[in-house]
Amino acid sequence: MILSIDPDSPIPLYHQIAQALRAAIAAGELAPGDALQPMRQAAEKWGVNIHTVRHAYAALAREGLVERNRGPRGTRIAEHDRGNASRAGEIDAFLDRVRREAAERFGMGSRSLAAALLEAAPAREADRPTVYVVECSEWQCASHTREIAARFRVHARPWPLALETEPPEGPVISTYFHYNDLRRMWPRRLGRIRFLTIYPDPALLERLDRVSRVIVCEHDPATAGVVAADLTALCGSRQTRIDSRVTGDPAAVLRSRRGPPVLFTPRVWASLPEAVRVHPRALELRYVFDPAELQALGGAMGWEPVAAPKPTPGGRQ
Repeated sequence: MILSIDPDSPIPLYHQIAQALRAAIAAGELAPGDALQPMRQAAEKWGVNIHTVRHAYAALAREGLVERNRGPRGTRIAEHDRGNASRAGEIDAFLDRVRREAAERFGMGSRSLAAALLEAAPAREADRPTVYVVECSEWQCASHTREIAARFRVHARPWPLALETEPPEGPVISTYFHYNDLRRMWPRRLGRIRFLTIYPDPALLERLDRVSRVIVCEHDPATAGVVAADLTALCGSRQTRIDSRVTGDPAAVLRSRRGPPVLFTPRVWASLPEAVRVHPRALELRYVFDPAELQALGGAMGWEPVAAPKPTPGGRQ
């Protein structure tokens, strides 16, 4: 396994580490039961902060690829057979609950229940087109898929650039920020990719009300400059001073509980442990699609809008 990462890459460092470990597991270089290096030792080998390694290990644990244990066992490659057996037991218990409820509430036997599922579920899902959302930040990628799915009846699938492969055939949405990246990576697909404008979520202004100074935390100086410009435009006539802090140790910016709010860019926020995210000065700098452009795209693609929730008695929604 090659212990090297590219600190200048737009792909988050934790994701590069997790991707290298995934590749080692797939190639058999790391077998079930093998121990990963202790986080502090791994951080020295990778040349990163220990929090970055912790985030990489946590991502692998969420995928079921590793098991995190206290004590001498540490973090180890998951025993897949044992995990599959546990999952199979959970599925059996779930199916038993569904069969019992179908019988008690509707008098349905197993065969009629299966027939109803085969008839109804595929028909409802098949009419939903699939769209792939491409972004460098896995966190931001997932955020944009939620935006699309909340507005249109489509299957929005995140496709981080870290996958380094083209998404399957179908509509692809990205941001203008990655136009040159995709032109280089997928030239034959470029004419069919739809690019949208993004900007900081206007809801952030409520969090910055009466704030005279904020700090933008980023790994890359050029990106920090772009983000600072976006925030200046968002704040408009407000007399809000925006300072940039470029660092490989974002948690260090929050050493003191006193001071201005710190806005962490999407890929930096994704790398922060939960203990840092809950700091009273920490804020997520979320980027959103231009709603007018997204609406126009949905109309051009013929996507069915998600029905607005029906108002409840009293006028509330």
